[in-house]
Amino acid sequence: MKKFLKRAAFLSAVTAACFGCLIGCGNQTGGGNANGFTVIRFWNGFTGADGETMDRIVEQFNAEYESQKVKVVADKIPWDTLFTKITTTKTNLRSAPHIVAMSASRIAGMNGKGILTELNGIEEYLNVSADEYLAPAWNGGVIGGKRYGFPIDVHPTAMYYNKNLISEEELPTTWAEFKSVCEEKTGNGVYGWAVPSMYSITKDVYLNMLYSAGGSMFNASDEPVFDSAIGAQQLSFLYDLIYGKNPVSPKDVGSGGDFTLFTQGKSLFYFDGPWVINTFGLFDNADSNIGVAPCPESVGEGNSNFAGSHQFTLMKNTVTSDSIKQTCYTFMRYVNEHSIAWAKAGQVPALKAVHETEEYKTLAPLTAFTQMAYTATLGEIGYQYWYEAYNKMGVGVSNALSKIQAPQQALTTAVSDFKSWLEDEAV
Repeated sequence: MKKFLKRAAFLSAVTAACFGCLIGCGNQTGGGNANGFTVIRFWNGFTGADGETMDRIVEQFNAEYESQKVKVVADKIPWDTLFTKITTTKTNLRSAPHIVAMSASRIAGMNGKGILTELNGIEEYLNVSADEYLAPAWNGGVIGGKRYGFPIDVHPTAMYYNKNLISEEELPTTWAEFKSVCEEKTGNGVYGWAVPSMYSITKDVYLNMLYSAGGSMFNASDEPVFDSAIGAQQLSFLYDLIYGKNPVSPKDVGSGGDFTLFTQGKSLFYFDGPWVINTFGLFDNADSNIGVAPCPESVGEGNSNFAGSHQFTLMKNTVTSDSIKQTCYTFMRYVNEHSIAWAKAGQVPALKAVHETEEYKTLAPLTAFTQMAYTATLGEIGYQYWYEAYNKMGVGVSNALSKIQAPQQALTTAVSDFKSWLEDEAV
């Protein structure tokens, strides 16, 4: 941690020198200029506690670097709208961003559209290395051997549980145990897990199971294989939780229904990301009846789980000089330096040194997510169309859990639909 703090001080000195050169050079191509300030536009889709926290980090950055005449302007845009906008503002430099935060799973696709610029020289400029970061996050920004993303965090899906309905000693560590516990506890108006048929969080639980079982979305030849025997087996497991001999979930649980039943005390388990910690108020209430545990088969030697990772990316049309790029690099590192704030917003910071601080260790609800982050995989996201396949897979999972198709058929149809999309629409 001392090394980390010394580096932060060193970066501040180097940054000041760089900014002095930046200002002396006048209005740089790709960097907005207002009242003598070089303006860096930063787009993100963070909402809730993480969005408020990112706004505060931006404000702090601007205050600390005001004397260097540099300002970051952050705009929150809904994620789906954000990706549409960055593909349509390529020629409108007045409103286009320099920095965009996005999921690592979107980087290959956005790079394929010619939108991103390589983060060349960032490791040397910031004096950072792979061993300082969670491996999934560090590797998640690399496409075809080149870095296009700089890590912010890793966000697995963990298992929230109702302490009034199940003790810590009873928590399952395998999916077989999970089913057994759910069957044992289901009854008298209480369910083991209200399985949402909508493909929001359910598709991530499915991928948790798929990767922990040794399966994958794509093979080494970039062919979709999530309809394999392993894939069908995992989806059949979820299907049986609803329609099997001993169901542990009500039928037709739509998006949000799982959350409602859990908060009403009518289900043992609820699956979601770390941002829900703040929704439940767990950081501020040590006596809460809600606990957090790793997903079954997700931590420990030989285990794995599926997770996402937010990354910083740079836009090719606006970041057109080394000085602007280095200014963006400095802001990216500044956010890493304030990882404790990001953790309190409900994220697992990618910078590992933060996890060893006493302040981070007091954030007990993040423990399960942090454990999972070290054994996580982001999937085969180096493939340009992984995200589109992910959504097609989600429709398949939803169709099976809505009893529209049998699990194997639903996945096979999803693979076929993705291949058809690839032939007709991929550019």
